Amino acid sequence: MASRVRTRWATLFVLGALALTACGSSAARTGALDTTSDSKKPACRAHQGVLPSQDYTGGSDAKTLAVLAMMKYYTAKGTLPFCDAKPATEQDTAWAQLYTDLTKP
Repeated sequence: MASRVRTRWATLFVLGALALTACGSSAARTGALDTTSDSKKPACRAHQGVLPSQDYTGGSDAKTLAVLAMMKYYTAKGTLPFCDAKPATEQDTAWAQLYTDLTKP
């Protein structure tokens, strides 16, 4: 009986430690543009959950297809309101600024 209790507490401890480790990063997250979360409402756009990664920021580390997909998305939806009617977040602003920077003559 005591063995089961110890096993349960050990399991809870490990799960708790893993949960805290996953939440502990204070660095800004970067990643891919989210173009799928707004597919149910084509007349609006989705908020972005991450800042643009190096795949999108141009230069020698950029991925051409990723940049073109981002350009397509912002050309089509960049002026649409957000689906939840809330204002732009820091991440949204960073993506919009990237689009603006890449389309400057």
